[in-house]
Amino acid sequence: MFRSADLYRLVNDHGQSLTLRKITTEGAYDPATGSRSGGVTTDYSILGYFYNYSLGLTGDKDEIVRGQRKLLIAAQGLSITPDDEDLILGNGDTVKVTSVTTLFSGGVALCHMCGVQE
Repeated sequence: MFRSADLYRLVNDHGQSLTLRKITTEGAYDPATGSRSGGVTTDYSILGYFYNYSLGLTGDKDEIVRGQRKLLIAAQGLSITPDDEDLILGNGDTVKVTSVTTLFSGGVALCHMCGVQE
């Protein structure tokens, strides 16, 4: 098992510049269309490292389901905390945050371990 300091070094040594997009205003719900409009998002520059990408086979062997990836985000110097439903842009695609665990050392947040999925 990695210690939080090891993961911190991993993201700082091998991470890449990404964008974390937060929905800052949900917008208005239109019952006629069943969707929201007028929402506002805010983008934040982050340093992140994707890992543990897996593919799984389900049903018959011809059906491939893309597995979840994990993303380490450096917490130091970051003014926000990632939340479920935030988007991560970069590395050629966009993924949605599905879970967040913050790793601490001596009471200081070092990194956020996020589950992400396309």
